[in-house]
Amino acid sequence: MQKRKRKWIGAALLCAFTIAACGKEAGTKTPGGGTGTEIPGGDSGTVTAVPGNGTSNDAEAAPKISFEILTESEKDAQGGEFIRAQYPVFSVSGEGYEALAAALAFLNEEWKGQADTFLADMKEAAQEYQKSVDSSYLFRQDINANITRCDQEIVSILVTRSVEEGGPHPNNDFHSRNFDAKTGEVLRLSDVVAVDDALKEKIKAELYANYSELEFDEALLEADIQGALTDSELEWYFMDGQICIGFKEGSFGFGHAEGSLGVLIPVEK
Repeated sequence: MQKRKRKWIGAALLCAFTIAACGKEAGTKTPGGGTGTEIPGGDSGTVTAVPGNGTSNDAEAAPKISFEILTESEKDAQGGEFIRAQYPVFSVSGEGYEALAAALAFLNEEWKGQADTFLADMKEAAQEYQKSVDSSYLFRQDINANITRCDQEIVSILVTRSVEEGGPHPNNDFHSRNFDAKTGEVLRLSDVVAVDDALKEKIKAELYANYSELEFDEALLEADIQGALTDSELEWYFMDGQICIGFKEGSFGFGHAEGSLGVLIPVEK
């Protein structure tokens, strides 16, 4: 598949990596496109205020978010691992952030449940694949996490998942969650920017600029932007003073080859 020029933001974190849906590099790997996705992250991390993302200079008052990536697996009678799943665990410290801590605990339960479901649902298929196809193949779910904004007002969390379950390439997706730092409330896009005609026009302009090689159907473009902006499951997060908005694979009438399209929208102060 020919690599396409896109406006991405992956280099904003680490030059050698990319983030699903948005970035700056030409020919970047995209989620859902069959080529894999790499993002910075790792087994653990601690983040306080992210420079340039918050509205306050008082970094000491910002929450301190820590995370680790845990792994669970299933083994055969000989002790050989045949399936494993990772999941993130987030925690927060800092005075006045008890509600945020409770919200993160709930998020941790969601991810732990998702990993348990993967292990249960894919266990039989993983065993059969090792017996009949490849004895060394490991069904797996790999996780990376990043805190893309962390200040007294908002905490943005980005989790990218890569799943190998017997196909020719991994399936990749990303999941974001944005919290009011004080109340722990999950924020919708409309809580932080005006979701109006002006925003829709900005998104359209960015899509045309980012994906000039694609032929958009104007009516479908309008309809899918409108639908996405009112969808409670819209994936968006803060990054370097901008908001990254990701659209589900299949949006705008495109298929698996195009992957998930995304745009960057500057946040007006």
